[in-house]
Amino acid sequence: MSDAGMSDQGLSIERVLDQPEEGRPPVSPEAEAGPGGGPIAFLDHFSDEETRGYMARKGFKDVQALGASFASLERMMSSDSRRVMLPTGDDDAEGYERVFTALGRPQSAEDYGFGELAGADADFSRQAAEWLHEAGVGKGRAGVLAEKWNAYVAERASAEEAAFEAQSRSDWIDLQRDWGPKFAENTEQFRRGALSFGLDRQEMAAIEAGLGTRRTVEVFARIGQALGEDRFIEGEGRGGFGMSREQAESRIASLRRDQAWQARWMAGGADEKAEWSRLTKIAGG
Repeated sequence: MSDAGMSDQGLSIERVLDQPEEGRPPVSPEAEAGPGGGPIAFLDHFSDEETRGYMARKGFKDVQALGASFASLERMMSSDSRRVMLPTGDDDAEGYERVFTALGRPQSAEDYGFGELAGADADFSRQAAEWLHEAGVGKGRAGVLAEKWNAYVAERASAEEAAFEAQSRSDWIDLQRDWGPKFAENTEQFRRGALSFGLDRQEMAAIEAGLGTRRTVEVFARIGQALGEDRFIEGEGRGGFGMSREQAESRIASLRRDQAWQARWMAGGADEKAEWSRLTKIAGG
């Protein structure tokens, strides 16, 4: 383009930046001269004090530097797909949805897919997933939280089990010391008392977990003493814990359905045979 053509159409930032170095028209001294005839400084082109201060802080010296910075910013904003516009405020629901989605939040709470949390029921696990989804937590972060939860619960359960076992051993040692020569006899009474109720190992473990080892043994030992064979057979019942004929018949009916108990009886189990003998005598009056 000729100098005349450029002069006719006027100058602009875009036109100057688009021209190659050798093709740019010289700027006349008159165009860049101030009232006193001297050159106008770049910052003096900005009458707004705030804009001029910004240009000074950015260090722009001329139009070329300003234009290059603007072009670089435009390229960055248009080409970087990773950039996400932040919400404009707490009430910008659409903005938060955009950010949460970009951070990997799934479409629904079920899509987290970390299953049931350790030590928690299914309802709580589903509710926790709803909370995570509402808070905008990404799927990967939710998985990390679930792993941390499960590890923590497992560690706590292991520590509690170890503490319970240690306390149980201590309780048995204390009982042996306190009962002295009667330890074996009282322990047998405890076993008989537990068997008289037809409690299996899992049920006894639940009772022990609630009462503690020492208290459980002491309670069932007293029951076993009250249910002593002499009181069942002779019917003395001197303030003891007796069993009625109806209770004996009910226990017999229960044992007839207990295949594990019957297997022990068939194998010659002394406890099972003794219990059966007591029950049939009570049921027979």
